[in-house]
Amino acid sequence: MSAMVAMSKKMPGSASLLWALLAVAATAALPIAAQAAVVETFEWVPISENPTSAQNQTPSGMLQLTLSSFNLGGPSVPPNLGPFFASGNNASTVDITAFSYTAGNGQSLTLSNVTAESVGSTTTPWQTSGLAVPATGPQAPSAPTLGYYLISGFTLSGTTAQGAPFMIANNVGTAGALFANGIPNGDNTFQPIGSSAAITDGGYWELVQAKPVPLPAALPLLLSGIGGLGVLIRRRKIAPV
Repeated sequence: MSAMVAMSKKMPGSASLLWALLAVAATAALPIAAQAAVVETFEWVPISENPTSAQNQTPSGMLQLTLSSFNLGGPSVPPNLGPFFASGNNASTVDITAFSYTAGNGQSLTLSNVTAESVGSTTTPWQTSGLAVPATGPQAPSAPTLGYYLISGFTLSGTTAQGAPFMIANNVGTAGALFANGIPNGDNTFQPIGSSAAITDGGYWELVQAKPVPLPAALPLLLSGIGGLGVLIRRRKIAPV
């Protein structure tokens, strides 16, 4: 960067101004270019219904979290612990960016139906189990498969699209757990409304995608700065003496 500034001192007029401002713009852009986000998508794996008489369809759901990091690591201590996904020291930056759910009694909701949330403390990282198979349940449409399952506790509450109160809750488990009871189940409770009876869905949130997403803010900032410089230099050339 110092070489660019030194070169600008040797150039007269508009060229000198261009190089100097480009150096400033590039310096300002560097911290922004280094930033990135990671989007994790979890899908609901159902295993039980309470009561079973209230179930009229298979529940399903999607939870999407955005954090500044979410990496696979941790100890490998068979047979109890294995590598797992974790947010490290960046838990305070977690954001629930998408959510949808359809309960076993037919009630449905999206993130817009959530009016209150608790996503853990800012010092507790978001984590998964190791690559493991959790316990199944009597109403599971199929047994859970080998995967990484969310072990962090959180709650979401509000009113379904049909107008009934709900609470989505996940219990806390053991990070990196390779044993079934180290993977906590979730309990999603829906109050009755109309012909839909009250029900509690039991199951797990399985990680299906962890995708890094770079923040492209630096490039538009730099290009807009260069465009502005072009206009400024052109005006200086045509300005009357």
